[in-house]
Amino acid sequence: MLILYGELCIMNFFSYLCNVKHIGIIIISSLLVAVTGYAQVRSTALQLGIGGANVLDTYLSPEKYRGMEWRVIAEVNRDSKNAHLAYSQTHEIAFGYLHNRALNGHEYVGHYDFSYAVMRKWDMIAGRYPLRLSVGPMLDAFVGFNYNSRNTNNNPAQGYGSVALGGMGAARYTFKAWGRELTLGYELRFPLLGIRYSPNYGQSYYEIFGRGDYDHNICFYSVSPLQVRQQVTADLRLKSGTALRIGYLSDVRQAKPNNLKQHHYYNALLLGVVF
Repeated sequence: MLILYGELCIMNFFSYLCNVKHIGIIIISSLLVAVTGYAQVRSTALQLGIGGANVLDTYLSPEKYRGMEWRVIAEVNRDSKNAHLAYSQTHEIAFGYLHNRALNGHEYVGHYDFSYAVMRKWDMIAGRYPLRLSVGPMLDAFVGFNYNSRNTNNNPAQGYGSVALGGMGAARYTFKAWGRELTLGYELRFPLLGIRYSPNYGQSYYEIFGRGDYDHNICFYSVSPLQVRQQVTADLRLKSGTALRIGYLSDVRQAKPNNLKQHHYYNALLLGVVF
């Protein structure tokens, strides 16, 4: 019964987001299609993230939950025809299985994250292997869920949704190693301001979706508390033109909507292929 109730809450939550933001999504999608129509694909990376997560959501529980989280990340990088702009598009799907300190409670977490950045790029070192720096604005859209197996007195499930504007910076340098090209990369992403969905303190999902009682459920937020995503990678190019990737991902997400404390800390090993 609790699982069915949790699923119903999440479905209603996604429906609520669509009703509020569908016009904005259509406009943003049209802009992205228009921009990418004037760009050429430079590389596509498929990555698997395997690491540990530390999650807190006081709406569900005052306890921190820790465990394994897996992420599948697809990243497409494009160059503009005038060679001064670069576009980065990322799709990420995640699922985690977490437990509390006493090992008598579990949480199932998951999300889909989409980001799109338009960056100005500079080649800092002339020659065949330049040091390339890129920086520019970024759009990020996030939807997710958290199901708590021990929460029998309140809502067992929580839904997440946010749209934010922020910035992205990247650095890449290619050189010869072991007779092959090796590319070292660093990426930094950080939302600056946006809106997020959240129930209010003590508000149930039945009040939101069953009775239609709005209580500051769409919240504006800015740089505080800090949110930042960092990625370090090494790509070893093969004779076929593809490259094998190994890297490290750090993703720090924090929020305090409606006096509810939330954080999601993630550190992972990245393995992937770059085409």
